[in-house]
Amino acid sequence: MVKEILKTDVDSSLLEEWKEAYIESRRVILASLGFSLKETIIRSSGEALPWIDEKTKGKGFHCWWHVESPRPLSDLERLRLQFLLGDDPGRCWINYLRITQRHNPKWNKIFGYITWRSPQDPRCKQCRLLRLLEELKAGEEIGKKEP
Repeated sequence: MVKEILKTDVDSSLLEEWKEAYIESRRVILASLGFSLKETIIRSSGEALPWIDEKTKGKGFHCWWHVESPRPLSDLERLRLQFLLGDDPGRCWINYLRITQRHNPKWNKIFGYITWRSPQDPRCKQCRLLRLLEELKAGEEIGKKEP
């Protein structure tokens, strides 16, 4: 058996009371494909990594899935498994291109904080739906008309 580490980035919240069921569902997926889940590490995507002192805000969580495989996996096999475990589809596509187009051996990165974000389109700042979601997040009364 070969030890492999799969990484997933999920842009959603994980309720603490759902964590065990979430891990168990991934264990079943892996077992159905011939792999054995040995350990899972789940960290908020905004939680500082051990070697970084700062705390950042995250909107999701990162997972490291320690699995046993009957044989070493190719990069594309590892990427496919990460996708099946729920990895962010955009991250999967970028990693697919890193593997197939750039042949980058360090394709499987998980970032603990945002390194760059494209500027927000001015139209988005005026979007009613975005404003309502921000109000909901802040716990304000939704749809309240401003004077």
